[in-house]
Amino acid sequence: MKTTSRIMNQPQDYTNLHIDPHTIANWEDGRRDTDQPGHGEIWYFDCSFDDQSTLVLGFRPKSVAQVNQAGDNPNVAINYTAADGTKVDDYRAYTPAQATMATDHCELNFGPSQLTGDNWQTYDVHIEPEADQLVEMEGKRTTKHQTAADLRFVAQTQPFRPGSGYITFGDYYYNFICITKLTVTGTLTINGVTKAVHGAAYYNHQWFNISPMTAFHHWLWGRQNIGQYSVLIYDMVAAEKFGLAQIPLFTIDDAQGHRLFENTDAAHTEVEVLDSYVQASTGKRYPKKIRYTFTSDTTTVKYTISDPQEINVIDLFSQQPAAVQAQMTAQHLQPTYTRYLATSELELTQNGQTTTVTGPILYEFNYAGVENDQAHLF
Repeated sequence: MKTTSRIMNQPQDYTNLHIDPHTIANWEDGRRDTDQPGHGEIWYFDCSFDDQSTLVLGFRPKSVAQVNQAGDNPNVAINYTAADGTKVDDYRAYTPAQATMATDHCELNFGPSQLTGDNWQTYDVHIEPEADQLVEMEGKRTTKHQTAADLRFVAQTQPFRPGSGYITFGDYYYNFICITKLTVTGTLTINGVTKAVHGAAYYNHQWFNISPMTAFHHWLWGRQNIGQYSVLIYDMVAAEKFGLAQIPLFTIDDAQGHRLFENTDAAHTEVEVLDSYVQASTGKRYPKKIRYTFTSDTTTVKYTISDPQEINVIDLFSQQPAAVQAQMTAQHLQPTYTRYLATSELELTQNGQTTTVTGPILYEFNYAGVENDQAHLF
């Protein structure tokens, strides 16, 4: 099977893309894509507050439903979960005339909703109450838009850009840059109650001209603070038509935010599925215990995820009408999504010294393809 996907990290790639291989510039956090059919982009925050509540924010020029159409429909997705599990969703929609997006730095103005970044170091989010109106997004409808937020994010680690940030699939691309750990402080108003918040956050900026469901057979994505380390795992496997190429991204930062290790190379990665199970609702087999071994000249990392407990299972395939299912099957697609709480163990060996730490991890397994023995899973 011919592999037609890879990280764009060769000298000519940087030259063609006008990207400095050694520096992530401020303009790389501005708008990077277009409003043409098939193109999409998102600026995304995932926050965990000290009171055990969580907040996910997404600023998009185009909604998921409109990705395959020309033109923007700027929107903001606000997904809040209280400590007791109560969820509040608030979606905002704007016209292109109500929105501006800078290209030389991160500055989005969607109506009164604002996101401003400063050179991958700080971000400010402002969201205020708006008039009631029906907004349908991500399969959900919201009418009340009384959420308010004034949040300040400060990066605690350097941004991570695998190569140029671009993963190529021939004529298509998927781009990913992230900051694995930020502090977040400010105020948040939910259901008319305003509170001060403090916690940790994750940020990424993605843009693409191919649906991730079409580009990837599956991925495992998670991040955690484990012992004195911050860890990111983003193990992607390209779709069958792109050769099932493995793109294993992994970083470790210490408590001071220094990058201790990063991996973007399948040649220095070993993946072992030590145990698996068949998911009752989807009939698909998933890892139950998976171990990654990453190596470099000076470092060996063993990272094991085990005992996953399902938090959320979404069977996108079964939700489709029969005609759409038939189209998906013809394309070797059976999209399902699972979110887990599991136990992880990190064994880090550098310069002859080994440190082992364990801790809980929240991670997702996005599984768009059908089961395939060649896709390093089973």
